[in-house]
Amino acid sequence: MKIMHVDASARTRGSHSRELSAYFIDALRDLGSDIEIDRFDLAINPPRHFGALETAAVSIAEADHTPEMRAAIEPSDAIAARVLAADALVIGTPIYNFGMPSTLKAFFDHVSRNGKTFLADAKGMQGLLGAKKAAVLSSAGGAYSDGEMFEGLDCLTPHIRAILGFMGLTQVSFIAARPMMFAGPDAAQTSMKAAKDAANALARTWATA
Repeated sequence: MKIMHVDASARTRGSHSRELSAYFIDALRDLGSDIEIDRFDLAINPPRHFGALETAAVSIAEADHTPEMRAAIEPSDAIAARVLAADALVIGTPIYNFGMPSTLKAFFDHVSRNGKTFLADAKGMQGLLGAKKAAVLSSAGGAYSDGEMFEGLDCLTPHIRAILGFMGLTQVSFIAARPMMFAGPDAAQTSMKAAKDAANALARTWATA
């Protein structure tokens, strides 16, 4: 199984989401899964945010691209190709300001491409990645469940679910470690342990699929 492992935390050290996504990959290896990793660290190699040339390029046929458009969209084509070559996505991400880091949004902008990961035509919209599965392992400083500090403010989970679903993914799992900052060290340890237990369980599911 080829896995594209994406980490979005701006912290290259001390990141809870990085710890959790790495733990999941290690759990798969410990279970004997034959996996190949395509690593994409968005903090070390941040994708370019879409500008005027990229936006113009994705709105017209490739045959009509100017040389400037072709040069601008080439990195996007390369990122989309990496996703298409993977059997599964593992995404580690924190919640920043109630949503995803801007680098992860940029990643999805590059990946969500008509004719590559979805198809829009006279028949409607069709996601093209339905055979893949994904695990999204996130962390947050606060708690977002009913009755808790940030109730109703988790914009990351529905946003990622919508994007991946739009591209056709139906096997998407979310595991979250939270609260990691605003409830004390004991709560953080309990949250991380629960998230790692869930990661172990999901790894077993993937390893036996």
